[in-house]
Amino acid sequence: RIYRSGLEPVSNSVESRFRGRFCLAFLSVGFIACAILPTTALGQEDEIDSPFRWREKSFRLGLFGGQHFANRGSLEFGQGPATAVGAKMRARVSSPLSLEIGATFAPAERWVLNPIAESGPMIVDTVSANWLRADFGAQIGLTGARTWNGIHPYALIGGGLVFGIMEGASEVMAPPEMETFRYDISTAPHIYVGFGFEVFPSEKIGIGFEVRDYLIRLSAPDGFLSLQALQAFESTGGPAPDASTYQHNPEFGITIWYYF
Repeated sequence: RIYRSGLEPVSNSVESRFRGRFCLAFLSVGFIACAILPTTALGQEDEIDSPFRWREKSFRLGLFGGQHFANRGSLEFGQGPATAVGAKMRARVSSPLSLEIGATFAPAERWVLNPIAESGPMIVDTVSANWLRADFGAQIGLTGARTWNGIHPYALIGGGLVFGIMEGASEVMAPPEMETFRYDISTAPHIYVGFGFEVFPSEKIGIGFEVRDYLIRLSAPDGFLSLQALQAFESTGGPAPDASTYQHNPEFGITIWYYF
């Protein structure tokens, strides 16, 4: 063998330098990998796309407008369809659940039915039958507190009361003997179910589209249940009045929400 000073074999010296350079290169690659990989992983994580987005804001106030397709009842003496307007408030209490209160007004009309007219029960007049409705209910988010592709679908359930306000009076029913045949909404309980969805033009603005079915109690005037009136209804082959019944009243509405 060829020896350098210090009796070190030449072949061993070359081998040592090779190993040193190899280790240095290996460590360099390792450091570079450690520096690059976490950044790459985070970038990939940021790029993961999902159709679901969490809604941070939950308390909101809304202005409502829509069409109430009222059911007048089998004898058609109840309030008729009308445009409805109102205000609502909702507050989220859990991921899927929000509580709601609302007030709605509708300038409706009703037909005046005289069940003891000489020619038989007939509609004799049209008067105003305005009503104010108070709702207390819950909104159940079908995707929790998240939107799906920018849309938040939900179900609704609740109840409340309907109050007759500023109701008109018909001169036909003015005589004292017609007092028991006069209908007024008075105070009527209701329950409702519905479905809707909301879209969000901005973080603080939402637009909700809803379809509800209100089951509202319709009570016949006492005079409709008298023997005279029942005989008149029977003679014409018409349906006999129910003292109290719940009628389906579909409603479609749009609400503009402002989130706080």
